[in-house]
Parts: sequence; C-alpha cells; structure tokens
Amino acid sequence: MSSMPEWQWDEFRQVGTDYADAAEVERYEQRMGQFRNIAAEDADILTELALTPPSRIGTGTGHFARCAGKAGHHVAAVDVSPAMLDYARARASADGLAQVQFHHAGFLNLPFDPSSFDAAVTVAALHHLPDVWKAVALANIHRVLKPGGRLVLRDIAFSWSHADHSSCFDAFVESCPASMRHEAQRHIAKEYSTLDWIMLGLLEHAGFRRISVQHDGSMMKCIYEK
Repeated sequence: MSSMPEWQWDEFRQVGTDYADAAEVERYEQRMGQFRNIAAEDADILTELALTPPSRIGTGTGHFARCAGKAGHHVAAVDVSPAMLDYARARASADGLAQVQFHHAGFLNLPFDPSSFDAAVTVAALHHLPDVWKAVALANIHRVLKPGGRLVLRDIAFSWSHADHSSCFDAFVESCPASMRHEAQRHIAKEYSTLDWIMLGLLEHAGFRRISVQHDGSMMKCIYEK
C-alpha cells in the first residue's frame, strides 16, 4: 500500500473538539441537544431526502444515522474518530439497528464505489476541512451518489456586508448558549468554516444542482442533487 503524498491533508488529525476522548464525544451530543431540536432536524432531513425505504444513505455517526436506520434505511455511517465510531456503534446496537454499518474513513477517502448511495447527509462536519479540501470532499460525495441522488449539507457558513466581519462573528458567538461561547470563539479562530458564497460555489463546481438553500443565522442548509 503506497503512502500518502506529502501534500495530502490529514483528515484523521483532530481539529477543534477532541473526539478521541470518549467522554467528550458523549458530552458533545448532550450539548447539541441543549439548544437544537435534534429530533425535528432529523425528521426534516428525512422529508427533504424524499426517499422510500429501504434506500442507502451515507452520513456521519451522529443522531441522524440512527434516525435513518429506524426509518428503515440502510446507513453507512462514516467517521475519522475511533471513539466517535465506538460511541455510535454502541448506541445503534442498543437500539437494535443492524442496518447501520460503521466505517473508519473520512470525506477524502470514502471507501465506496461510484453511484453507491441514494442520498448523502453531512451535518456540522465539512468545516473541519480547509476550502481546497472541501472541494475534494464534495467531489467524492458526488462520485458515490447515484444520478439524481440528493445531498443535504448543514453547516456553519458566515456572511457579512463589506468588511464587517467582526459583527458577524460576534453575532455567531452571542447566538450560542453561554456554556458554548468559548467553544464558538475557538471555532472561529481555529476551524475552517467558510463563507456562504464560497460554499455555494464549491457545490456547483463539484457538479451538484441546487434544489434549495436556507439560512438560520450562521447555519446554512443546502439541498442539492447530482
């Protein structure tokens, strides 16, 4: 097996929250539930995918993977963190979800054949990659989707008028619960959330066709089709 070229981005290196810590993985899901209606988000995504079960969905290891499995779909849950995989595997096993299969992989090395999936879902994950590698990731997602397959992408994407980035970043921090504001500031300083117009350009360049785009503060939800 050949080694990676020196220019290859190492997506297995942790950025932001340390998901190598099993306790932190559980705390992360609990924190998300404090200010997001996760069950409603999952239900909305299933509606937007418009799939008849059993369809094959590629996604991460979060709550949506279990939701899609419970709805009767076959799910490939992908994550770069072994601790996250272990946590998600235990949750799926407790729910009796044998149709959710887990893969230690990432956006840049998706181990699937072309046209393998009816849909793909990524929530708050693409911001772990710089923009040039977001482009590679989206091209890989496009490759593994069937023609007509939908991508639902929900992530932080900033937007501001002229040069007023400070107000945009301050508003993002203030929109978070007080317990997460330090983490929000670290996210801005050290992670790779991009601008909304860059994200839309990356999706178009990867070959996707726009269905809809919605904004909720700095959170953007894109529904695109191959």
